[in-house]
Amino acid sequence: MARARGLHVNSITLFLFGGVSNIEQEPSAPDIEFQMAMVGPLISLALGGLSWLLLLIMGDKASPLSAILGYLALANVFLGVFNLIPGFPLDGGRVLHSIIWKLSGSVRAATRIATQVGQLIAYFFIFIGLLAFFRGNFLDGLWIGFIGWFLLSGAATANTQSMLETMFKGVLVGDVMNHSPAMAPANISVQKLVDEFLLPHGWRSVFIMQQDHLAGLIALSDIRHVPREQWNQTPVGMVMVPMERLHAVTAEQSLNDVLPLMVRQDLNQLPVVQEGRLVGSISRENIMSFVEIKRGLGLDQGNA
Repeated sequence: MARARGLHVNSITLFLFGGVSNIEQEPSAPDIEFQMAMVGPLISLALGGLSWLLLLIMGDKASPLSAILGYLALANVFLGVFNLIPGFPLDGGRVLHSIIWKLSGSVRAATRIATQVGQLIAYFFIFIGLLAFFRGNFLDGLWIGFIGWFLLSGAATANTQSMLETMFKGVLVGDVMNHSPAMAPANISVQKLVDEFLLPHGWRSVFIMQQDHLAGLIALSDIRHVPREQWNQTPVGMVMVPMERLHAVTAEQSLNDVLPLMVRQDLNQLPVVQEGRLVGSISRENIMSFVEIKRGLGLDQGNA
C-alpha cells in the first residue's frame, strides 16, 4: 500500500505479532495514512474470517485440516486485533495518528498525542510483563515485556522522524550545505594528496577536481586500499570514487528529500552541483549542526 502511494519502504521488521514497515517518508495526508494503516489489520481479519468460514463448511472438527483452519482463524483474528492497538509503531497507532491529524490539522500535534498514547500502552505491557515474570510466568513475562519495549522504542523513533520532518519543512540543501568543500586537483599522487591536503587540513575526504568540474571523491577508506609503498606512483584518479557513482544533489532540493537518500544509501556526505560544477557539499555533520542550532534557539517545536 505504501509503495502504491509512492512511499519508499526501506525495510519491514518482523516480530511475533506481525511486522512494522520502515517508511522512508511520512504520508502527505491523513487520509493516505489511514488507508495504509488499515490495510494490514483488515487483511488479517479477512483471512481469519475466511479460515473460520472454511472450517464451518468442512463440518468435520476432528480432521487435521480442521485443526489447521481453526488455528489460522484464531491467529489471524488475534493478529488483526492486536495490530489495531493504538500505539506506535503498530497500525492502530497510525490510525489514531491519522484521525488526530485530520481533526486538528496539525501533524506535529497528532504525533505528540499518538506517541504519548503509545508510550502509555508500552509501559502497561512492560508492567504486565514484570508482574507475570515475578509471579513465576518467566517466558510469558519476558515476551510481554519485550513487546512493551518494542512499542516504546518504536514510539520514540516515530516521534523523532516526525520532529525532523517538521523541522526540515521548507529547508533547502543550500540553506545547510558547506559552501567551501574540501577540494584537490586530479593530477596529483596519493602521497601528495595526503601530505599537502589531508594531513595539513585534517580532512577525512576530499572532492577531486578536473579543472572546474567535479571528477570524483576520495576518502581515507579509499586510500587505505592502496599499499603504502605505492602512494607516490598512484594517481588519485585511480583511487577515487568517480563522479558517475556519486549521488549529486542541487542546492534547490528539499532537505526532507535528501536526508532519506543519505540514510538509504548509507552516505556521509553528498556533492552539491550546479551545471556540473561543484558549489558545495552536504554531510550528516552539517545536518546535525543545523538541528542542534534550531534546538538551542528553541525553534524545533513547530506546529505544522
